[in-house]
Amino acid sequence: MPTDEFSFIEQYFSQLNPDLEHHATGKGLVLGIGDDAALVNMNGTYAITTDTLIENVHFFTNFNPFLLGNRTLDVNFSDLYAMGAQPQYVTLSLDIPDRYIDFDEFWEPFARGLQATLADHNCLLIGGNITHVSHKSAPLAISVTAFGKSYIEGKSLRRNQAKVGDLIVVTGNLGANGLYVKSMYNNAIRNLDSDAKKSFEEHAFNYDVRMGKFVSLLVKYSQCAIDVSDGLLGDISHILIQSKVRALLNYESLPLDPISKSLLSEFKMSQKALLKLALSSGGDYNLVFTISKENLASLESELKAQDELRGFRITTIGEITEAKDYDNFNSSLSTDGGLITIVNNKCQEVTLRLGTGSYNHFIANY
Repeated sequence: MPTDEFSFIEQYFSQLNPDLEHHATGKGLVLGIGDDAALVNMNGTYAITTDTLIENVHFFTNFNPFLLGNRTLDVNFSDLYAMGAQPQYVTLSLDIPDRYIDFDEFWEPFARGLQATLADHNCLLIGGNITHVSHKSAPLAISVTAFGKSYIEGKSLRRNQAKVGDLIVVTGNLGANGLYVKSMYNNAIRNLDSDAKKSFEEHAFNYDVRMGKFVSLLVKYSQCAIDVSDGLLGDISHILIQSKVRALLNYESLPLDPISKSLLSEFKMSQKALLKLALSSGGDYNLVFTISKENLASLESELKAQDELRGFRITTIGEITEAKDYDNFNSSLSTDGGLITIVNNKCQEVTLRLGTGSYNHFIANY
């Protein structure tokens, strides 16, 4: 049992993936955990991002701690990949309330989740901070800062680079995480037995570890991307605002998650409800990118040639269009999807009551 924050760090975090330490020196690591700060000799362009996960905001109390360890890093790595950068190092900060002190049943699998995800993405934990919060009702808060190096020096993926005529493409499937969260809030999850619930939970929080390999190809053909963390409509709108364009989005082409579709009857929900979750709830951490038709053909050709990317799904869901009246819009549209016209397979505009475009920390979302 740890007696202070230093023994806590030593027990759970100081020895994660020791085999990566030697590899990390080749990427510029001079000194990792154990001193006042890590030392890194950085060469090249780095993307740097920070995310915080707060109990009962980003994860439920009693959530699977191994999956939480995965998720803690996945949300940050997703940001790096969306910038065209390869994860190199992370720092971890924990605000630990009383009830989590001496909670080995939580910290041991949490640390294993971190370890597995670090290994999957060839990344190293190099430092951080531990704070004990004595207030009884305080939530557990987990913060990570992640550093990633551009796959191609001088090239990055940015939100302001979408061009009129580009196709809008998304990786993976949509809606699983939104359905899981919704079923937890309305308690529909009780309709699944324990094994089915565990299986769906693992599926809903799965992150494709091949994303890095895919992005290493993508940066050769695209200049614009964003990760879907808060909701497809709102996150695409961030691109549209910064690129000063509009978009057509074909709702019938959206890759709705097949496992989630198979559970709709148990949750007493319609496919339209899953469609709404796919458009406006976050958490799937897919990548949305814009790309010319010619470059998409080249990218798809490379994908087919890569054995380890066999089955990696990308789906064209829309097109970037001109925004002649852009000056009439403002940044408040970045979460309401106001620059997006939703169409069907015949490119006919449709009206769908879908609510907010993405998760918003400043309003009630459920």
